[in-house]
Amino acid sequence: MKNKLLNSIQTKVIVIGAGIAGSSIAGELTRLGYEVHLYDKNEGPAQDTSAHETALAHPQVGKKMSKLQRFTQLANRLANQKWKSAQLLQEAFEPLRNLTLKQWSQLPELLDQMGITSLEVQILTDQEALHTTNVNAPGLWFPSAAVYRLPKVCEMELALLDTGKTHWSCQIQKIRQENDLWHIMNQDGDVIGSAPILILAAGLQVQELMKTIDVNLPLRPVRGQITTFRIQADSPLIPHLPKKVIRGDGYCMPAIRFTHQEWHWQIGSSYDEDQRDVSPWLSSDQDNALKGFNLIGCDHSHLDELIPDHAFVGIRSASKDRLPLIGPIPNHPGLFVSCAYGSRGVLWSALGAPLIAAYVDAFFAGADRLRAGFLTGASIALGSEIASAVNPGRFLRGVLATRASNSKPIFPVS
Repeated sequence: MKNKLLNSIQTKVIVIGAGIAGSSIAGELTRLGYEVHLYDKNEGPAQDTSAHETALAHPQVGKKMSKLQRFTQLANRLANQKWKSAQLLQEAFEPLRNLTLKQWSQLPELLDQMGITSLEVQILTDQEALHTTNVNAPGLWFPSAAVYRLPKVCEMELALLDTGKTHWSCQIQKIRQENDLWHIMNQDGDVIGSAPILILAAGLQVQELMKTIDVNLPLRPVRGQITTFRIQADSPLIPHLPKKVIRGDGYCMPAIRFTHQEWHWQIGSSYDEDQRDVSPWLSSDQDNALKGFNLIGCDHSHLDELIPDHAFVGIRSASKDRLPLIGPIPNHPGLFVSCAYGSRGVLWSALGAPLIAAYVDAFFAGADRLRAGFLTGASIALGSEIASAVNPGRFLRGVLATRASNSKPIFPVS
């Protein structure tokens, strides 16, 4: 190899990225007994989009059953099991103002068909919602929804790694495979780590690293801004503010009294495709204000009562079909990606970590199959459906010659 093996570490698994995707994978593999080293370009975990302290997660409910609804239902259960101590708030409400009587009457049957229990979703009348949330509209109450502090999740997962196995301020510039090992190189071209398994979980950086081995992943940036507004304590808007998390087109947090003179209300988030600007936008503040008023059903005449105080901006990665890319790269044994989580970072991390762990198990076992039952509480059929739906090979077939073990996972029948 031409590159210098300067201070290079050889291990079983390398994970690049210390946001919620990479941290949850590193933690999951460590629990299973694998030696894992994690690298990140920042000075510590959860420094970019995963610095988000108010990430909402909940099962998805629509007008008909879908693949996404089944996935989010399972993922929400897993997240509640794994990361309850990282929850800032629990419960959320979704107003449903435009349903017809027929659609409203079909809701109980739909929830039953999805296998959603009353512990996960309940139907509230307008009066019940007003009493519970201060929003006067019928809708769905999500007892199992939660707002997660993503830095806390990352901290919990990385606490499992031994001292010296997290490497900060490491800008990985290139990857390459040689002699059945994946090597990661810094900006000077030095090999700083080698392993038979390499997992790329660094958001949009995954796309850049894949280009160094001539593989183009179809990722696009999606900018999201969440705005915290100040409201004077004597504002006529105060009696209308929510006392629970409200979701729909965006979401808003419960309003809190910040000082004797003012309240704070956080609303988000914008969805700006193909944008990477992390500076706050006034236009996003304005859009978020409208989202908040629409969520709580308040007259727009009070919009001037909202004064932008500060904003959080994150740049997420997304795929063409809005599903993540989690799994092996065809014809590159030992190379896995976990990215394109979009606005569902908590949910896809809860599913993605055990899925990647199942692939790693299969790799070291020399088997062209995933570990049966890799998703806690899920049937083999659902696990297979999830693995196939998010497999990166769906975008790479026709570009790379694929093999059965890398394109469509095979599950044992027992």
